[in-house]
Amino acid sequence: MKLLRKYYFLIIIFVFAVIFLINYQSYQRATRIIQSENNNKIELIENIILSNLQNAYSAYSISEVVLNHEMRENSKLLLKTYQHNSQVNSWDLIALQAQMPDYEIYIINSDLQIIKTTLKADLGLDFSRFPEFSKLLTNRLNSDSFSSDKFDLALNVGAINKYSYQPTADHKYLLELSIDITKRFPVLDDFNIFAVADEITKQYPIVKKINFYKFSQNVNKIGLISSTAEADQQIATFDRDLIQRAVLNNQVINYHPDSESEKISYSYIPFLVSNTDSDWWNSFALRVSYNNQSLLEQIQQEWYSFLSNLIVILIVFIIFSVLMSYFITKTERIAYTDYLTGLANRKAFEEYFNKYVAKNMDKKLAILYLDLDGFKEVNDSYGHDTGDFLLKAVAKRLKNNLRSNDQVARMGGDEFTVMLTNVSDEDKVKNIINILENKLTKPYYINGYQIKIGCSFGYSIDYCQRKSFKDLINTADLAMYQVKNQKIDNLE
Repeated sequence: MKLLRKYYFLIIIFVFAVIFLINYQSYQRATRIIQSENNNKIELIENIILSNLQNAYSAYSISEVVLNHEMRENSKLLLKTYQHNSQVNSWDLIALQAQMPDYEIYIINSDLQIIKTTLKADLGLDFSRFPEFSKLLTNRLNSDSFSSDKFDLALNVGAINKYSYQPTADHKYLLELSIDITKRFPVLDDFNIFAVADEITKQYPIVKKINFYKFSQNVNKIGLISSTAEADQQIATFDRDLIQRAVLNNQVINYHPDSESEKISYSYIPFLVSNTDSDWWNSFALRVSYNNQSLLEQIQQEWYSFLSNLIVILIVFIIFSVLMSYFITKTERIAYTDYLTGLANRKAFEEYFNKYVAKNMDKKLAILYLDLDGFKEVNDSYGHDTGDFLLKAVAKRLKNNLRSNDQVARMGGDEFTVMLTNVSDEDKVKNIINILENKLTKPYYINGYQIKIGCSFGYSIDYCQRKSFKDLINTADLAMYQVKNQKIDNLE
């Protein structure tokens, strides 16, 4: 028990630390699970987006064979018209368009400007402002062959279009055709990536927005495209840098800006159609913005749960510590206290002796051994209850007539011991014994009886020789019996 009290707080702190660590690891594990589930959801969303893009390309590829043939034939019609009339400004494009339903017609001059078109929104569009694309158009203008792109996202309206290019024989003009694929093949409208993006945004609250970006061949210029003609919208520097990294490395880049306090995160996803010089224009990149509010709330909830558990554990530990302290104190009291009188027992008396001796090597002490005379007769005459009350009364008188540094103990039965500290000489000890004897032999009034009892004292003094406790007790005990026998002899 003494060892338990010595290391009690260390044990409590250790157990609390272990439980705290277990709960903290549980919190971290729950946080990792939440983050993992969130990452899995993000991965699923990105796979859905890419899968839809692949499906769209596959669906468009089926229509490409038909459209390529139509575009080639329609381009021949435009070439034939040019052979008969090279003054393109005088062409009746509406009449020509009637011969090729669903197609828009563009005439691009050598300065790469659209000088005539059936689509008024694109009239005057200057491709020379786009160096990379203008280089591609220049090559097509100077070639002698028909060419067509795969499906493309139109810059101004975000439609899913297909384009073809036919240079005139004199290389003055580039005859361009475009068609909104979904108008010709309405079923392909189900593969509209903007509609898919909107659907994903509605289906997954975590997705805040999906943006589509076009880029130059060397990815040094990037533009935003959407179904609402946002091509000229300002693009943040970090967006440009991360899109460039994603495209050049052909890998998804994840970004968590500190300025948003991590409430918003981004994924940059490249969708590269081909690595050939003529097909790079058909590629694009996506930026998926994720709302991490729900994730942060879940993590915060786990943190609050961890703190709540910690507070509960702390309260339980405080209650447990108080109860344990009470239990240890009570157990020690039982172990070191005489159950009847409340005085120290032999074990506590010996410990007190050893502690005092260790700290006061240069001071004398005395051990008194006391035995009550005629206590057996009291028990026989008045009963053991009265005898017990008498022992308590004796203990109280002993305790009340000693100094604070002195110690009194019950050794058992009607025997008591007293340790007198810092005694000057033997006369001082005898004087204290006389005082105690006078106090103890005065009448006791217990249960309506007046009881008188005698007592016998023996003592031993340690003159800084530091005799053992056992030797001093035995010497005092022997001296007490000599006093008691002497009294018996005198009576006889």
